[in-house]
Amino acid sequence: MIIQIIQFSGKGVTFARFRRTGKEILPVTGVRLTFSDHQELGRILAEQLQPVSEELHTILALDPASVCLRELSLPVSDRKKLRAVLPFELSGDTAEDAGELVCDALPLVGDGSLLAGWASVHFVAELVGILKESGMEPEVVTCSSLNWHRLPLPDQQEPFALVEEDSMMVCSREGIIFFRSLPTSPDMIRLTLAAVELSKGSAVKNIYRISGDLFHGEEKLPLPAVLSGQDAIGDLPPEMLISPLATAMSYCAGDIFNLRNGPLVWTGKRSHLFKKFRVPLVLGILLLLILPAEAGLRWYLIDRDLKSINSSIAAIYKQVFPTRKKAVDEIGELKAEIRRLQQGTAGSEVLAFLNMLAINKDEQIHGFSEVDYDGERFRLKGDARNSSAVTLMGQKLSTAGWIIEQPELTSRPDGMTLFVIKGRRGGSAR
Repeated sequence: MIIQIIQFSGKGVTFARFRRTGKEILPVTGVRLTFSDHQELGRILAEQLQPVSEELHTILALDPASVCLRELSLPVSDRKKLRAVLPFELSGDTAEDAGELVCDALPLVGDGSLLAGWASVHFVAELVGILKESGMEPEVVTCSSLNWHRLPLPDQQEPFALVEEDSMMVCSREGIIFFRSLPTSPDMIRLTLAAVELSKGSAVKNIYRISGDLFHGEEKLPLPAVLSGQDAIGDLPPEMLISPLATAMSYCAGDIFNLRNGPLVWTGKRSHLFKKFRVPLVLGILLLLILPAEAGLRWYLIDRDLKSINSSIAAIYKQVFPTRKKAVDEIGELKAEIRRLQQGTAGSEVLAFLNMLAINKDEQIHGFSEVDYDGERFRLKGDARNSSAVTLMGQKLSTAGWIIEQPELTSRPDGMTLFVIKGRRGGSAR
């Protein structure tokens, strides 16, 4: 993942990119350029920030002078609710209406108060629009100076000050104590620290300058480990990437000061998630479409089989009961007829005789239209493919123990042979 910081400062802009791998944040490149107007800024963005193949997250860092600040106390801890309340709370400090402000706040150490910051919606929207036209819409709008407390700071028990050309922060190991956007001349720093000691009760002994020339009593802020040992990253010395690094670290921690809320809330996350889960989503939709289709196909096959079975039952019923016009319950009537035939010895003999006919009948015998049987004698009437099939049928019945008379054969014009076969049990009188 690449974190891209676009940091404004006066008429200059710093471009920095960091690669996040697991919990580690490493610098990739850094460039600082100047611009005269927004049209030139758009051209510079297009030239300097080349597309990357990795996942890209863009952060816009405003000039500290563009963000108004005020300390206040509010009984609200939820960040989302706080951002909704702040425009109404701060509208009295500006001529703009609450709906024309974007606000956020950071907690201060000590008395539980908040450091609230705000900017004009129109001002922020203009810069966001320029970046969006260049294909790098920011998901966060912040101020790099407000993220200094996220840097790997010197291990000190006492509060200390971090200063740059136009910003000053007093912080401790617990977090931010004080922050203001102001010229950091030696006299201004001395007066401000005296005021902080009186109002906050925090005496500052060490002053660390992040970049620029040192004044009397100041120390150079030690370079973070990820920046030390490198002469330059792009066109910038490592110390110029300290503020962008603080912004990247605060973004990864999830508590970054962010003015991209309210009317300017970033909606690209939904688009990013949609692109990320597009293939699983499409597959899920296809699955939802396939399941009803598969169920419909099963229903169709079952319905077709049921219709085929019902058709076969109706055909059998018509053959068994040719004189009945309308059937009430084919299966029930067939079962009743079978039970009737099974009652008594005669019924059993009839079924045995019919079973014997079914065994000896082959495909050359198309069927029997009439069967008369009284236990001793029988008379069969039907049709066959030819006379040889009738003769073969007679031979099979003779083998089964019946005395067969000469079959009566009648040829039909379509080539079929109608036959009548008579017979009796072996040993019975004629």
